[in-house]
Amino acid sequence: MTPALAQAPALPAAPPAVVTVSPSEPPLESGSQPVLDQIAACVDSGSFNLEIELRTGRVQVADGWKLNVVGTPTAALVATAVGGHVSRLDLAVNGGALLLEGDHLRPQVLIKSLRFEEGKGITKASYRGRGIWRPIVWLFRGLARSALRKLEFRTDILSVLHGEVLDAKGAAAPAATDKAPPPLTSPAPSPPSGPAFIDLVREVRIHDSEFVAYGGRPLNLGKMLELHTASQPREGTPVRVAIAAGLLRPAWEGRLEQFEVAGRVDGEIENGAIAFVGSRCAFSHGEMTEGAFRVASRTHGTLDVTISAAALAVDLTAGELRLPGGPRVNVEAPSHFLVRNLRLQPEGQYSGIVDAELFGKAGGIERGGVVVSLSTVKLRTSGTTVVDGRATGDVELESEYRMAYPLVVRYPVSQVGERCVQLLFQGSFATKLHLQDAGSGEEGTATGEYRFTVPWPPVEQAAFEVLRAKWSQDIPPVIRKVGVVIEPRRFGPCGGNCFLVSLDVTVEKKEGKGRLFRQICDTQGKADLVVDAASRRFLLRNVRIEPRCRGIVGWVVNFIGPLLTKTYTDVTLFQMPEDLPFTIESVGSGADWLAIAGKVAWAAKAPEVPSKPLPQCVPVSPTP
Repeated sequence: MTPALAQAPALPAAPPAVVTVSPSEPPLESGSQPVLDQIAACVDSGSFNLEIELRTGRVQVADGWKLNVVGTPTAALVATAVGGHVSRLDLAVNGGALLLEGDHLRPQVLIKSLRFEEGKGITKASYRGRGIWRPIVWLFRGLARSALRKLEFRTDILSVLHGEVLDAKGAAAPAATDKAPPPLTSPAPSPPSGPAFIDLVREVRIHDSEFVAYGGRPLNLGKMLELHTASQPREGTPVRVAIAAGLLRPAWEGRLEQFEVAGRVDGEIENGAIAFVGSRCAFSHGEMTEGAFRVASRTHGTLDVTISAAALAVDLTAGELRLPGGPRVNVEAPSHFLVRNLRLQPEGQYSGIVDAELFGKAGGIERGGVVVSLSTVKLRTSGTTVVDGRATGDVELESEYRMAYPLVVRYPVSQVGERCVQLLFQGSFATKLHLQDAGSGEEGTATGEYRFTVPWPPVEQAAFEVLRAKWSQDIPPVIRKVGVVIEPRRFGPCGGNCFLVSLDVTVEKKEGKGRLFRQICDTQGKADLVVDAASRRFLLRNVRIEPRCRGIVGWVVNFIGPLLTKTYTDVTLFQMPEDLPFTIESVGSGADWLAIAGKVAWAAKAPEVPSKPLPQCVPVSPTP
């Protein structure tokens, strides 16, 4: 016959010890709080199924009472949580024995099963006396009920998940008869000896456990994914977490605590960070659908983490995100990143199907040792497939760019010679890249098309510095020491492949304190914008100069036209830097802009020859 305590007076419940976490607490770094402890702090309501494998030993649970583990029993435990702490415990002992022993003439009670309910105490139990106490306990049930009331159950979820379901008081450490396994690392200092039920726990196995999480609680799966459960879910559904399988071996005799937890996460998340290969970004809000994780301790205290999800969508706010193949963005709000069929490996390699719209003040394309720096970046991709950190798909980039190029003008006059100034090309840049099995290094290919748009007025102002000239020369057989002054008025595109040169040319001969003559010419010239694909540059060719002089002097016209034609023919307006894998296929223009377009050819590896740096211009001094 098995006595029951259903009608017995309620035993006082142990006060709950709830682990509190501030919702505003920032994401924790890996290792600052064990994953299982974080899970415990997240629990609002749910149930846990545990198997606590015990080892032989004794702990004192009250004055005159000890709990004695005989053999290696397993305690099957079902814990029900409400409001962040355990409201009910159902415990059943299988194999070995769990014995409550009293000193002197107190009974010995063999516990088979029991139920503890918060606020009521033990409401149901299966037990019997041991040895000579068996018939006595059977006859006098009050003795057993009184003994069981000595047990104080812990109702904080953290303790329960660690298998420490009972409080123990003031006795020597338990005597273990089995041999401890070898330590996984150098022996750590042994914790102070003392009575604790955890000293009787060999390992805890958790299975088929699921709960609803509080909002605003941290859950950090190593450094790959740190998050908080959503404090105010937009859809109104709280995060659900499940532990499909878990194993915990407490620290014991110099051995570090060992654990492995595999579970699921589903719901809205916030205020976290995610790390991929070479990337780490913070996010303000997100949603994980059918998420799964496995976290296990390694030999030296680090974590082995794998994460998967049917979908992970996050609103990024800061950090750097690199797509395999080269594109990167220093992200800021309102960037959005979605990866479906996500598989994130311990080293940060990931697989999945990526949809993204990213914004940032800075970014670039980095591939094969070449860096193209960009600003005010917008990146879009849809359906790009990533397999183990290598991407296949299309990526669109829009940005602002800055690129300097030295404009060189060679005057066929010894007094002026070659003049040079750094032109700063800046404007909008757009490219569409096709990635094919492209990794973070040179794996795979990245090809596509690009287009630079160049607002011309600021470029023209810089170009004026090299066009402006003043010198004196002999013009045989006409006259000696003729002064020539060139003042530019226009130097820029005029639509299509047209380029316009407009100058004021003053030819003057001084004599004594006076002037022999002075000729002012409004000189107009046109040229063709020509692409030299082989050298990846565009330049001026087929220059046509028409001097329009007031008070015409024939020799002046004959002098000005050929001089300026020779000066501006084959002037290179822009040449692509050698290390950039961009071709120049076309150059178009409007009234005040240029557009340069071509192909991106990262697939073709350039021959390894020493690169020739572009000439550096010495600042142009005012013409004497």
